[in-house]
Amino acid sequence: MSYEINDRTLIEEMCGEIRITAQEKYNELQENLIKCGNALPENFAFPLDEDVVGPNGTLKKLLSGQEKAISYSKAKKLDDLWRSLLNKSIICLRYFDSREPFLNNPNKAIVAYGIDKLEEYHLRYTEFEGLMYGSSAYYRDHVFHAIRVWLLGIFCLLKKINAEDAFITKLGLDGGAKPPSKIDFFEYISMWTIAALCHDLGYPLEKAEQILDKTRKMMREFVPSPNIWSNFGYNGTQDGINEYVLKFISTKMKEKSPVEKADVRDEKTDTTDAEYLGRIQPKYYLKYAKSLESFQHGIISTIIIYKMLLYFLESDFNLNDDYVYKIEDARQFYIRREILRAIAAHTCPDAYNIHITTFPSLLFLCDEFQEWGRRTWNELYTGLKEDSISLEIEKFSCDEIDVQEKISFESVEDIEIIAQNIFRVFDRQYSLYKTTFRDGQDTAKRDFSLTKTMKFVLPKKGAETREIIIKYALPKSDASYFNIDLSHVGTSKNEYKEKISEKISRQMYYKDLMILRYLQ
Repeated sequence: MSYEINDRTLIEEMCGEIRITAQEKYNELQENLIKCGNALPENFAFPLDEDVVGPNGTLKKLLSGQEKAISYSKAKKLDDLWRSLLNKSIICLRYFDSREPFLNNPNKAIVAYGIDKLEEYHLRYTEFEGLMYGSSAYYRDHVFHAIRVWLLGIFCLLKKINAEDAFITKLGLDGGAKPPSKIDFFEYISMWTIAALCHDLGYPLEKAEQILDKTRKMMREFVPSPNIWSNFGYNGTQDGINEYVLKFISTKMKEKSPVEKADVRDEKTDTTDAEYLGRIQPKYYLKYAKSLESFQHGIISTIIIYKMLLYFLESDFNLNDDYVYKIEDARQFYIRREILRAIAAHTCPDAYNIHITTFPSLLFLCDEFQEWGRRTWNELYTGLKEDSISLEIEKFSCDEIDVQEKISFESVEDIEIIAQNIFRVFDRQYSLYKTTFRDGQDTAKRDFSLTKTMKFVLPKKGAETREIIIKYALPKSDASYFNIDLSHVGTSKNEYKEKISEKISRQMYYKDLMILRYLQ
């Protein structure tokens, strides 16, 4: 069974089967607390509570009538949802932190400090987006996109998509690290929510330099040497904060050995419990440092939320050899690191993923799959409509991802435009997947396959349906490939083949290209 993905189907799933799952988990949590003679704080919240997915919840109000997509008239409701989900996520994560007072004291109110500051930034982000459409011919919206990525990720995490178990039950930590104790269902959902909603916050800052460059070029028409400030470098205190964040997301926990535990000068110190030391992984540090140097918006987004949300500023992090993390310290470190690393990694070309069951992989895939409802400036001229792209998920499991995308070019007659779009798929999608899931150290451990099929629907010739079918795959053991089936384009086969081959011939992975023989 395949699942058609759009705003309506995702919201209906969220308010249907996924709501039931979340409610069951919530009831289980309450029952366990009652057994212990305890209760939840009055303001306890989580991203899939009744305020969001219930019959009168926020999600139900985002769609009107039979519309499949959230209309731009609902932008204010979407902004409110964005803030609400982040607030609920931080409240939830703070509750399950045993170092906080809330587990044993339901009279305490949990506050998500810093949300107001982040909301102000998000408002400026929203206002700036209209300007960003001029920064690139291929710029696409990111405000609606973030909510859609969140919806898609929740669906993939909790829906059994042709798999025996829900994806969330297979989640692990990036780099193969293991948390010292279990990460709860509610924590995973909250972690994903923050990562999905905040992953593009740095985009305006990345694009600002491009906008200034275009401004400079226009001014040269009447000002010989325009002096427009465009230095986005860091210095002083800011540079120190950036360095700290880079070290944070590049660190893993190492459990102290019995010998290390015994080497404690204070005899009164209890060394019976597990203890951990923080250790920087140099290859991660250098990759993310390069990403910051290139001003890529993933790492910028990471820095933004680290600075604005007290939840991250209060992270327990120290690399001194004599600084010891207890079990909960290490667990909480990993929760925060996974959120931040997922955001930073999604635009870091030097990072590669071995396992699909991590937040960096999940965010990367959902970010890439979320194309429906997004329009670029160029599409205003190529005849594409906002409903031109549709997505179906055939399988989403810990060992296999299989998706299908349909793109309508039924109003596009120009072969050059079609060929250019196929080139962009190869250059911006396939090459990106190849890089992100490339062979490298330890990739022999890779245990999943990824397949994407794309159908370009062309203008009809009489009663004849014409289409180009692209299928590319990254099998876990065999060689990757990029197939183009031109058997259904009619008499223009050779012209399509010539133009496509010409455009792709200089690309790094050209050897993976296969244009199928025409059917007679």
